[in-house]
Amino acid sequence: MENIWLEGIRRKLKKVKDARVIQEVIPFSGEETDFMQGYIEKLEEETKSIFRSPVSTHKDYFYFACERSNKASGKSKGEPTKTRANSCKAYVSIKIIKDGCFTGAVVNKMLQHNGHDVCLKEEGVKNRIDPELLTFIEMWLDQGQSISETLLKCVDWAERHGHMDKYNRRYYVTPEDIRLVKKSINALSFPDAKDCISVDKLVTSELQENICYYQPLSENQPLIIVVQTPWQKDVLREHFHTMVFMDATYKAMTAYGYAFYALLLTNSIGRAVPFAYFIVSEESADILALCLEKLAEHNPGFLPRSIMIDRDLKELNALRRVFPTAKILLCWFHVLQAVHRWMVRRDGGNLSVNQRNIVIQAMVSMKSCLTEEEFNSMSARKCEELDTCLGSSHVSTYLKNQWICLGDLWSNFGRTFYHHNSETNNKAERFFLTMKYQFLKGKMNSRIDKLLRLLCGDVQKYYSYLDELTDTGRIKGAKTEETTNAAHCMIAKGLDAKVEMNENGVCLVPPDISTQSHRVDLVMHNCDCKIFQCGSVCKHLIFSKIIAEKQGLVIQDLRAEAARKIVDSESYSADNEDLTVYHFDGSVGIVRRKGTKFCTCIASSYGEVCVLVHNIIYTTSCENISEDPHCSKSSEKKKVTLQHMLTDLHEYIMSPGTLCHQPDHGIHLKYNYTKHNYL
Repeated sequence: MENIWLEGIRRKLKKVKDARVIQEVIPFSGEETDFMQGYIEKLEEETKSIFRSPVSTHKDYFYFACERSNKASGKSKGEPTKTRANSCKAYVSIKIIKDGCFTGAVVNKMLQHNGHDVCLKEEGVKNRIDPELLTFIEMWLDQGQSISETLLKCVDWAERHGHMDKYNRRYYVTPEDIRLVKKSINALSFPDAKDCISVDKLVTSELQENICYYQPLSENQPLIIVVQTPWQKDVLREHFHTMVFMDATYKAMTAYGYAFYALLLTNSIGRAVPFAYFIVSEESADILALCLEKLAEHNPGFLPRSIMIDRDLKELNALRRVFPTAKILLCWFHVLQAVHRWMVRRDGGNLSVNQRNIVIQAMVSMKSCLTEEEFNSMSARKCEELDTCLGSSHVSTYLKNQWICLGDLWSNFGRTFYHHNSETNNKAERFFLTMKYQFLKGKMNSRIDKLLRLLCGDVQKYYSYLDELTDTGRIKGAKTEETTNAAHCMIAKGLDAKVEMNENGVCLVPPDISTQSHRVDLVMHNCDCKIFQCGSVCKHLIFSKIIAEKQGLVIQDLRAEAARKIVDSESYSADNEDLTVYHFDGSVGIVRRKGTKFCTCIASSYGEVCVLVHNIIYTTSCENISEDPHCSKSSEKKKVTLQHMLTDLHEYIMSPGTLCHQPDHGIHLKYNYTKHNYL
């Protein structure tokens, strides 16, 4: 039956006028694409020909031209060793025919090549790259492999597949071939082959919601890009008054030596999370201040408690201009590193190892000072000792001019507030290492648009996924129900009967798993265990809160009582900007009187209502204090009545020493009348 159908198809076919064309009818079953792919692959293997992808001019018709069918142009003039555009007329056409239960294909093929010779190896240098090999090249490049690494993988691939002809570009590519493939990938991945045009298109279209500010590069202005994704904005909204880590890097991250700034915060479990980035082609205090101002505009209410930086005067001046109430800290590691590098240089005197150790020990002694007076005394004494020991004032002069004048930025007396026990800027350094060796795989990034895509794509996805794992409790240190369950397990073991808690809210928690008891201060929201010191809420703190509630202790009442004791003992100092509170446990809290009021104590850092001393001291400014998100209730403003006004006026008139000591009978009568009516 099939033969009869095939014979009927052949009788209906038009005769081919070109004698070189071979015509045949082939029945098949299955998918059309599978049949055509198998037929072309077999034909290419038999004839050593290579055909291009099919072109369908009308329904069920497919035309496969020789890969060298393009017309020649330019200086090559169609020479097969110079170009693959040889105007070759060889082709294969397939017409799919479906009739009832039969399916077949009418194949016309002209296999005589012209313009090139498929048998000459020398002409194979202009072949197209094998599609399978091309797929692997794109995959390797996408993985961050270099040109040389990709080239070696291509050689291994060709040898494994049994291809030995080095002339054949189809299987043996050159570094330039891989470079062209990489260029074509970039052209498809980014809006434009030129980096500057691509960046401009990205920040104004695809990545527009992730850009806080964009200033394109020109002859008159530097490039400025302030990046913050919506997810990063939500993270910052949860930690408005946290500590900020700010640092810059110049190698590997950005092309052309541009500066890349990262701003990070510490989340509830102690992990550093980036919440904004700056990319600038020029650095100055004005440019950095502009970046910070634009970031603050997009995050109303953002006021960092403190900011950790390296010793960069541009950053220091910009931060002081934009965030005048924030406490700026210098990374202790970079302080020591800068001093050590200076001492080993020629201008530092090329000091010996013993001499350098003496200078470092002097810096460590100054670092440990807890008050400014102690620091001034210690620095003066250490400078005198260095002058005597080293025989000159060269080192002490350097320390005075460069570091002692900034002592409040790196010494302990400038860090008398809760700053997550951070002495260095290592959180920012760790982020840069993650970027360079995990996301960029140790390779130099050559495009700004690629960096923007990375920051708004994989980097955000990575950190948001870590937060999701934290919420589900699948990674260490997660703030989940596990901590609360552990506290209830302590109660189930009967440890609540062994708890010692005094009237001041100090609780001695008996050991659970270990042999060590832990001291919890509910008023100051503090525990001496390692988990809490790392930044996580521990089970001992939750356990103590549960016990306090059972015993009828109200923590906020205890804090209010502690605040009254501090006021009565005058354990505070105030100026026009700050209120410094000296707590009885030795810690210090600072309340900013201007702008958004918040305290730098540990309780406030965890969102707890802290010891609100400022509510007691500044009762007259309670309207402003009531706006404080950390303030649970504000003092009621005393109602001023006419009686109060007349009483004050009468006392003033009747007091001796006033110019109007003689009483005014009219005022006196009004005072008695008003007083009588009110009584």
